[in-house]
Amino acid sequence: MTGSAAAMAAPAALRRRIPIAENWVFRRAGDAAWMPASVPGSNFTDLLRNGAIDDPFARDAELRLQWIEDEDWEYSCTFDVSDEDLAADSVALVFEGLDTCCSVVLNGVPLLRAENMFCIHRAECRALLRPGGNELAILFRSPVALGAERRAREGVLYPAENDKTADHASVYVRKAPYHFGWDWGPKYVTSGIWRPVWLDIVRTARIAELRHEIVSLSPERAELAFTVEIEGQAGGEAWLELTCDRPDVPPVRQPVTLAPGPGTHRIAAMVDAPRLWWPNGLGEAHLYGFTLRLVDRDGTIDLTTQRIGLRTVEVVNQPDAHGECFYLKVNGRPVFMKGANYIPQDSFQEAVTPERHRQLFRDTADANMNMLRVWGGGVYESDLFYDLADEHGILIWQDFMFSCTLYPSDAAFLQLVEEEAAQAVRRLRHHACLALWCGNNEISLGVAHWEWPEKFGYSATQFAAMVAGNARLFDELLPDVVARLDPGRFYFPSSPIGHWNDPADDMRGDGHYWGVWHGELPFATYGERLSRFMSEYGFQSYPLLDSIQRFTAPEDRVLGSPVLSVHQKHARGDAIIGRFVREAFGEPAGFEQFCYLSQVLQADGLRVAFEAHRRNMPICMGSLYWQLNDCWPAVSWSGIDYYGQWKALHYQAARSFAPVLVCAEAHEGGFRIHGVSDRMEDLDAELVVELVDFDGVVLWREVRAVRIGANEARALLLVSADDLPALDRGRTLLTLRLVREGETLAANIVHPEMLHAAALPEPGIEIEILGPDAVRISARRFARAVHVAAAVLDASGGSLNFDDNFFDLLAGEARVVRARDGRCFDPATLRVTSVRDAHAIAPAPAALEGPVQRAAAAER
Repeated sequence: MTGSAAAMAAPAALRRRIPIAENWVFRRAGDAAWMPASVPGSNFTDLLRNGAIDDPFARDAELRLQWIEDEDWEYSCTFDVSDEDLAADSVALVFEGLDTCCSVVLNGVPLLRAENMFCIHRAECRALLRPGGNELAILFRSPVALGAERRAREGVLYPAENDKTADHASVYVRKAPYHFGWDWGPKYVTSGIWRPVWLDIVRTARIAELRHEIVSLSPERAELAFTVEIEGQAGGEAWLELTCDRPDVPPVRQPVTLAPGPGTHRIAAMVDAPRLWWPNGLGEAHLYGFTLRLVDRDGTIDLTTQRIGLRTVEVVNQPDAHGECFYLKVNGRPVFMKGANYIPQDSFQEAVTPERHRQLFRDTADANMNMLRVWGGGVYESDLFYDLADEHGILIWQDFMFSCTLYPSDAAFLQLVEEEAAQAVRRLRHHACLALWCGNNEISLGVAHWEWPEKFGYSATQFAAMVAGNARLFDELLPDVVARLDPGRFYFPSSPIGHWNDPADDMRGDGHYWGVWHGELPFATYGERLSRFMSEYGFQSYPLLDSIQRFTAPEDRVLGSPVLSVHQKHARGDAIIGRFVREAFGEPAGFEQFCYLSQVLQADGLRVAFEAHRRNMPICMGSLYWQLNDCWPAVSWSGIDYYGQWKALHYQAARSFAPVLVCAEAHEGGFRIHGVSDRMEDLDAELVVELVDFDGVVLWREVRAVRIGANEARALLLVSADDLPALDRGRTLLTLRLVREGETLAANIVHPEMLHAAALPEPGIEIEILGPDAVRISARRFARAVHVAAAVLDASGGSLNFDDNFFDLLAGEARVVRARDGRCFDPATLRVTSVRDAHAIAPAPAALEGPVQRAAAAER
């Protein structure tokens, strides 16, 4: 919580925060009529709320709403100020987020100009205020028009290939790059007041900033040093009082002398027998809540609170026997990072409610993840986002907001970036979750491999100058900011370090492996191409039909339809998905079945990657797939769709990222069985391996005692081809279990050969509803990728997820699945599907066929 937020919650403090969130109106610049506006908000959502535009996510609305980005927009409001507030020592207007280039006028007098969406702006304004009503007016210039003007002045088109504006305006405007289009998101270039506005009423002094340093940390004691920045308005004697929400941490009281202007003070605290903060799955993410008060004889002047996790995080990136390692040590322990890349949760940031943030972190933790990468084409997230990461033990890989293009490097641009970076670092550095800073996403990869000079006509001299300019940004400015404001935190200039285009780079730092998707190589390639830390890889899928129905009309639900093509931003996406689906399963029975099979396919493919990465620990020490979530309803690489519906991928991630994993890889006609454990202690168990047929008959069995060391991956058993009976592997399954004292610690089902849908038996699925939140599913014969779906029983309209889904069922096996998050389902809507059900026994219906499919067939 910031100091101002804490003060707002404590009436005893002299400092007050007065939100300015009411009475806002807006209009297109030059229009006569004003319309009601919401703050925080944007011009798009305000237009929607006033009925001036269609839902931007519905059908092909994106194509009709591009005019909005070309206009300038005006926002205005009136607010009251009392004589008492005007008698304060300082009154400032604070704008937490202005999107993006605008001029602010207070009571007819210019107050400030803003040019960076990512910056907080604070302006002293007491002299301009009057008792009673005051008028605040903000004029936002079109970011696209400004980008065009700046491009015309500079005379160069930067290689921002995801930016769909003609002039690649995103390069010139410090605004969320994804707003200008990406290969999973729309081009909605917003303007507006995207974070809160408030009046800061200060008497005597305010706490401008609180930061802490863990001076020492041992099992016996933690020593903390707090640095307090105080902005004084008057002189006088006061005290700093530091207290903790743990009664065994003694309070500290220290005198300070106040004076006009900024002042820095230090105060120390000791924590005996400290409880450590651990990532999800390794222990408690314990947080100590500290409150700092600035008091004088009359009471509290200001206060702020901060939650602190006592832990050490070290990123190890250095040459070793295998190449160049990249891994994290938490509290001195190497930890395999399991997680995903996070993109903004909405094209319109004001739509991301606190509950959406909370749900996202529940989903992340429940999938056994311990890290998210905040990708560099979005935004620096809200304080709540990082608070929740702290609470759930989710480490954050934090990119600065630069992605996939070169940028200007003139003095004005660098100054703008320096302030942005400094604010981001100051705001986030106290969080236990913050693991590292990364300068940008894929720019070094682009310089080396994306042929920008050829595509954009840069001369050798011009391109060299552009690259050198970016070196000033990523090799000098940003690391200097981090070293100055967050010393000790790891920074590196660009992810990935190793480039998937060059196999020789596989053992060099972190990697983004896109050979399967962009290169259309088999999923087995994930087991052959490993990085020391896999920070990006992925494969697309469709949302399920229930989600697609929410943004389409019936006539749109045909592959390749104009509407679905608007929501599929990858030029070859449908063709790639279609080819892989048909090769894996055969012809789907219809559009709904195609959507389902695309998710099964995506989960199957990334399961190969998950297991390969984990069983190759410690050579590979991280697996962050692309991508966790969506910013709008779309065909994408996400594991959770825009509406919060878990795809098959997210369920598979939960299984593959479990603390204990048993898996197999093909080896010379047989299998090598591996065990992986994240646990702090050694694991003794019984490994049970069986070869069974679709009817549940056990054809071969092996049982042996095994030990997996703490934090270890190891081979447990080699099953040779000679060990296995000579049977049709397309109709058999290899089942793996780790069992201890009758409890199954980990299980897996391996398909020795690709299980084409036509070869699968009719599973004979039976359903028993156990209550409004639970159902038992059983199968008489093997059932592949069983999917349970139902409508939510309440009127919330949200998505219903179960604790497990898209799972294989062996013959005679039963499984109880329960609705997540305390929700209930309508039994009348319950549906259960398996791969066998999704196969077209007869020729596919015409509705499945579309231009994309015909093109894909012609290509093959």
